[in-house]
Amino acid sequence: MIILLSHSSHALQPLDVSYFKPFKTSFKKEKNNSMVRNNYNEPDKATFVTWVDKALDVVLSKRNIKSGFQVTGIWPFNPKAMDGRTKPNELYVVDRNNSTSDEDNEENYDETINDTKG
Repeated sequence: MIILLSHSSHALQPLDVSYFKPFKTSFKKEKNNSMVRNNYNEPDKATFVTWVDKALDVVLSKRNIKSGFQVTGIWPFNPKAMDGRTKPNELYVVDRNNSTSDEDNEENYDETINDTKG
């Protein structure tokens, strides 16, 4: 189990990092270019689908999706991948195989949190 502290998921979710954010950027760029070319006329459904299709062409690839897991350090596991994007020790991994109970995990979690507070 991986426990993420609040306000860190934006940097730790691989598809947010490598797919959804670039898709949103690409879609907005295509939409804005199209609106300028068409004198800001209201787009129809076919035009909207064209924007989505062009944005998908830019971002949808196995390589791009896999890179999200690497950039976030999820696979291959790399705890240093998040250096500079989150505070140290914001990610705590609970190993349920080496623990006797949830109470042990909570105790270890509390210790880790206290260690980060100095």
